[in-house]
Amino acid sequence: MIPTIPTKKDIINPPGTQLNTEIIVTPTGYLDLGATFEQPLPTLPQAIRNENNSSITVSVIVLVNTTLELLTFKINQLFTISNNGERQLQFFIYCDEEQLISIGENLSTNNTYKSFKVNFTTNNTTGFPIGPEKVVYPERYISSKIEIKDINLVETFLWDIDPKTSRGTVTSVGSAV
Repeated sequence: MIPTIPTKKDIINPPGTQLNTEIIVTPTGYLDLGATFEQPLPTLPQAIRNENNSSITVSVIVLVNTTLELLTFKINQLFTISNNGERQLQFFIYCDEEQLISIGENLSTNNTYKSFKVNFTTNNTTGFPIGPEKVVYPERYISSKIEIKDINLVETFLWDIDPKTSRGTVTSVGSAV
């Protein structure tokens, strides 16, 4: 399968709300998969809740078939419920249209994927469900408002121009202590 260079009309933008946060991208090496490898590559995430439970710091390794030395990423966040009923955040890591076209024009001919570490922190609750402030149960009140501290899982995607080839990886949110 020979990849084609995307055009602006081919690009499908990811769901969610774009995060307005600092995104630090660090090249971390490369992975040579040989000319016959054609599968989408999953992300390798780690998520840590900060000490006061008000934000989550995410570090993700992404692999991109390119000869470019440095990429600039954007991140969209989407609140979802996992298959097991747990609250999770999905993060869609992607490039703008011009960079996607540049990646398509600079593909590695021998299937060598560049590795990039993407770091960011979120405290964004846009799109979180809004319920009554408190739910009354016999002899107690329970807040039904969902906050960052209630997020148990993070799923990361390296969003390609074709969402069918974008694979997600789920990880548990760890604590900072």
